[in-house]
Amino acid sequence: MNKLISAAIAVATIFNLTTQAYAYTFPTPDWGALLTERTNMVKEKDFELYTEGSVESAPYYGAKFEPRGGTYIGMNAEEAVNFRPMGSYLTYIQEMWQDDLYYPAREYISSDNVIATIGWTVTSSDVDYDHIRNVLNVLNSYGKPMFIRFANEMDQWQIGEDPDVYKQIFKNVANMVHEYPNFAMVWSPLDIGALDKPFQYYYPGDEYVDWVGVSCYTKKYFIGNQNTSAKDAMYFMTGDGAWATNKLKPFMKFLSDYKIYKPIMISEGGVAVENKFGEQLEAWSAPRLRNMLWSTVMKYPQIKLINYFNVYRGDEPEHFNISGKSYACDIFSDAAENGPFIRSYNGSPAYSFTKASAGETIRADENGLVQLYTLAYIYQKPDLTVNYFIDGSWYSSSSAIPYKTHFIMSQFADGMHRVEIKAAGMSKSYKLYKSGNYVRFGAAPEIPDEPEPDPIKVVVNQSTIRFDQEPIIIDGRTLVPLRAIFEALGAEVEWDDGTKTIRSTRGEDEIIMQINNANMYINGNAKTLDVVPCIIGDRTLIPVRAVAEAFGCKVSWDGYARTVYIAE
Repeated sequence: MNKLISAAIAVATIFNLTTQAYAYTFPTPDWGALLTERTNMVKEKDFELYTEGSVESAPYYGAKFEPRGGTYIGMNAEEAVNFRPMGSYLTYIQEMWQDDLYYPAREYISSDNVIATIGWTVTSSDVDYDHIRNVLNVLNSYGKPMFIRFANEMDQWQIGEDPDVYKQIFKNVANMVHEYPNFAMVWSPLDIGALDKPFQYYYPGDEYVDWVGVSCYTKKYFIGNQNTSAKDAMYFMTGDGAWATNKLKPFMKFLSDYKIYKPIMISEGGVAVENKFGEQLEAWSAPRLRNMLWSTVMKYPQIKLINYFNVYRGDEPEHFNISGKSYACDIFSDAAENGPFIRSYNGSPAYSFTKASAGETIRADENGLVQLYTLAYIYQKPDLTVNYFIDGSWYSSSSAIPYKTHFIMSQFADGMHRVEIKAAGMSKSYKLYKSGNYVRFGAAPEIPDEPEPDPIKVVVNQSTIRFDQEPIIIDGRTLVPLRAIFEALGAEVEWDDGTKTIRSTRGEDEIIMQINNANMYINGNAKTLDVVPCIIGDRTLIPVRAVAEAFGCKVSWDGYARTVYIAE
């Protein structure tokens, strides 16, 4: 094609819309300069050492519903329930004809402790403000915090053909939305849509925007064309250049250039796992899915929410739904549980990523470990291996994002050590100072006073259990009083004082444990426990994760909030 397809032609090609003439005329881009800029972005390397810093170390703008640190992890409501607990549910209001949320989104949003992201798709400038008011009143009746993402992806629709008209509509709706205390307004374009319609033409002004969002999809082919030219692939960052951290760069540059300081959400996004050609893209998509879930929040800690678009749309050339793809579900679940993610409204992450070079004092965890990660990217080298060296000797390696290892405190004396990362010809060295349970990169650690830890909480299906004796942690495992946890799970329990044996049943499932015995029997099958049941004071304590998982429940641990979440 001549230069590159224009915005109107791109929309017509992808969505089969009819193009038409509009009064507004966008300036013609300098295509050569734009291609150079995109090429430089795609070929820019990333290589930096990170660690798990304090939540307070993350950027913070004081916006409505903004967490102090960490990132809400979410998904479209229909599929998010399979990955509970979640911090956000994504759903939609379509145009001017939908009056309420559809089933099952409305039920899930009503019942779960989440913040809802409402993608209000408005493709035309023909809006009905009375209808908008009615819908806002209906949404308000849910009594839930909601992001109102009005006229999302405006740079791809008819409403964006006249930016001045679009901006006035957005301002009018923002003024309405801001009347509701449980709503926040989100301005959210498509990451790389029409190249001749830059983001700045659509930004309505800081006073109308609470959060900025962006749709971010990692695609193998440009508009489903297996013969995508090298130039088009570079313009739109598909194929080898298709990484979320790349696709976000034009948007991040725009925010920086125009001094827009707001929390950011990936309003919706995904990684192609298959396509209309029948290609199963596991090898291509696995590292890119890890990149979206790990590398983006490492590189851009101002991203405070990620919604994964786990929906199958057969009419689209590339499919992003991970349900049924065990490898993709495992990647998502691992990131949601172990990354700096928030999995309930007003929850807290265990940590926020911080650059090693930032010089924050880091305390080792209860196992005496300091976690280390590397942000590593080289164009056309998706399968990197990062090697860690300490004091000149090889220490460990990792071949999958987030390239994680841990510094074992007991193996090193107090004082200065040198940590070096190497991958594919890249090398970077850091000074690490260790003192007791603390480390700091670049200087001696500042040892803080040790506060008393908060008590451990256990939440079962959104309800906090009250114990007559506080749960405790032994060898990294949480133990809780047995009777309260079994009752919360709807299980019956029997105690044999003579043999110190616990027998519990729920439905057709039975588990048997014995005090100081590492074997737990689940329906007659033995499982070895990491920590044994024990008696402390006059209470019998049992490992909560092992018991809950034996009854088919999902269990996650929020280290920062010191909370165990259990969901059926």
